Amino acid sequence: MRVFFLEVLPTSVGTKKKELPLVSSNLSTLAGRDTPLTQKLTLAGIHVNRNLLLRFAESFNRCDVTILTVPSQAGKSKENRKINACVLPLNETAVGWLKKSSWFLPRRTMIYGIGGLEELTRFVDLGINVLLETSSYLSIQAAVTATQPLLSRGIGTCARVPIAMPVRIEAEGRVLAGITKNVGTGGMAVKLFRNVAVPQNIKLSFVLPGAGLLSLSASPRWYSGRLVGLRFQPSVHGKTLSQWVHEYSLLGCGGQRPFPN
Repeated sequence: MRVFFLEVLPTSVGTKKKELPLVSSNLSTLAGRDTPLTQKLTLAGIHVNRNLLLRFAESFNRCDVTILTVPSQAGKSKENRKINACVLPLNETAVGWLKKSSWFLPRRTMIYGIGGLEELTRFVDLGINVLLETSSYLSIQAAVTATQPLLSRGIGTCARVPIAMPVRIEAEGRVLAGITKNVGTGGMAVKLFRNVAVPQNIKLSFVLPGAGLLSLSASPRWYSGRLVGLRFQPSVHGKTLSQWVHEYSLLGCGGQRPFPN
């Protein structure tokens, strides 16, 4: 298993970019220097090649983040380091390695998963925050742009949680499907598989990681291509959703305690 660690910090601290060659070992580190002005963020790449991780580095640079790469010393364990996020292909080997990692904290470690609908469905309980159907630069750039601010400050208790999960939509006798982009106490954003209009009254069914199967009524509020924003109708699941969002209040912030509920 080949694992990389990538640490990043904002360019505003005045740090110059520097890259050093990675050593030939099973564990390599891409590290950012500590400064008193910023939190160090770390992305672990599990079962991915170096080029894919460098695409993440380039995308973070576009978000005003400088990348410093420093090779780790062979044989030195990084299991005790704080990991804010990880990227991995959605297969048994990589997911199994992630679950066994001492630094992995469910609902704290942001997960970028590479795969399609089938793989997402198989590992839905893992709580995949962003699904990359390809490892192209454009896909990675979109994922980083959407999540980099959360890695710096957390989502808090009221924001939407970035989460990818299949959702079934019953709409006036039709059945539609899509993948969520985010979920909050009041609604969700869903990318539909087809570019269609959604009726005002629909029923949603989805498996919320850690909370089980939920069925909710909802209505569309906005569209952006195949992406649609849905507002939940009041239901008995309101408390479940609030607790679920609360548990994700420090997503990307390591092992800190969640905000008071």
